[in-house]
Amino acid sequence: MFFFYLLSGLFLGWSLGANDTGNIFGAAVETRMLKFKKAALIAAIFITLGAVFEGSGPSGTLGKLGSVDALGGAFTVALAAAIAITLIVRIGIPVSTSQTIVGAIIGWNVFSGRLTDYRSIITIASSWVMAFVLSAIIAAVLFYLAKPWVNRSKSHLLVQDLFIRNALIVVGAFGAYSLGANNIANVVGVFVPVSPFTDIHIWGPFVLTGVQQLYLLGALSIVVGIYTYSHKVMRTVGKDLFHLSPITALIALMAEAIVLFLFASRGLYNLLLSLGLPTIPLVPVSSTQVIVGAVIGIGLAKGGKNIRYNILGKISLAWIAAPILAFLISFTMLFIMQNVFEQKVREKTQYIFDRITVTKIINDGYDPAALSSVNGRSFTTERDIYHELTEFRDLSRDDISQIIEIAEIYPMLVDTASLTKSGMYRRFSPEQLSVLRRYDGQEFRHKWQLKALLTTHKEFEYYPKPENELQKNQNRVLDEQLNQLYRSFRIEKE
Repeated sequence: MFFFYLLSGLFLGWSLGANDTGNIFGAAVETRMLKFKKAALIAAIFITLGAVFEGSGPSGTLGKLGSVDALGGAFTVALAAAIAITLIVRIGIPVSTSQTIVGAIIGWNVFSGRLTDYRSIITIASSWVMAFVLSAIIAAVLFYLAKPWVNRSKSHLLVQDLFIRNALIVVGAFGAYSLGANNIANVVGVFVPVSPFTDIHIWGPFVLTGVQQLYLLGALSIVVGIYTYSHKVMRTVGKDLFHLSPITALIALMAEAIVLFLFASRGLYNLLLSLGLPTIPLVPVSSTQVIVGAVIGIGLAKGGKNIRYNILGKISLAWIAAPILAFLISFTMLFIMQNVFEQKVREKTQYIFDRITVTKIINDGYDPAALSSVNGRSFTTERDIYHELTEFRDLSRDDISQIIEIAEIYPMLVDTASLTKSGMYRRFSPEQLSVLRRYDGQEFRHKWQLKALLTTHKEFEYYPKPENELQKNQNRVLDEQLNQLYRSFRIEKE
């Protein structure tokens, strides 16, 4: 059944392959420096590698935006994003898979009564703008650096041509790797919380995790999209927007590859953290916006005379229309799936304000008066709680989110054997597993109860009030581990 539902994610992957490969190799193919078949092969190989080995970086931020908790919901969200992309791609305009999946997830949040994390929206949306501007700046700088070299080069034209062709292959492979790493979360990220795949021990220290297996399937669907439908979109980016020469095509591709890598590499993120340097958020950015930014940067560096602003206007319109269209399609399809086809698109969740949860909320520093309208009551959606608590003006949206998290009922039974069976035990240190075994068979009703217990041990060190980015990152890593435990230990109770 899971593989049937996964088809919508694979359809989205096909759409990404059809659309975003043009952002990597469109300029190279249209300037006839690379044949389409060679470009497609390079893209297929390196997108797959990037998806499997680096794809988990951006998926974390996307998961904070909304964690789709039912298989039917994940299917519908991915299908809505894919349909939105396909409708726009059919007219030959590249569109952002990042924006469509965000719009579709917000549609699920609204339909399910979940609160949307506006902080994640701001992080993602600001990163789209940052990536566009950064790509334009990098491309313009690279153009100015390359121009004197090209003008002064005494190499034969055939030698220059051979250099550019080989450089396009190398930089294109890097760009394809970065694209897979950055955008695979858009394809199958919504299926991560409901994935049935277990970790596979390959050899020695090498493990293919369940998430990596999911990303591999998503990458293969991207490959199919590359070979079946990407040639048309390559023309828009590579030729219609701005007439590129071979050298400017290389510059645009290099700028795009750099920017996609910056927003995808967890290794680079951790390195910057360890050096005490500012970090770049790990978020899925639009390769469409990035390549357009690079092309615009080159065009402006050349005086801006040959930029076709009408094509740019159409692409900009698609950036706005895509998330809105995906939101509307997602919300409508979720309604149909639940009420017509009677499919579960969200888990039934209960939030209760009893003695235990109210005591916890007060101990965390919240005014008891703020709970007067919810004390002793139970709710089925976050939105209902939010409406009740917003009447108390001293509570911010973040405060309400924390209160909702405390009130959520999430029955769990600690069972380390389940971690061994799924292969997930390799994601925890031997010391952490030793701590978990102490509580085998113990039940918890709320996530915070298990978290509070585990974080009393140094093996699960957590900073309640992190003072720097290094501590915040350690909290994020531990939160990911705890989320894996929550899903593994969850039990269904009537």
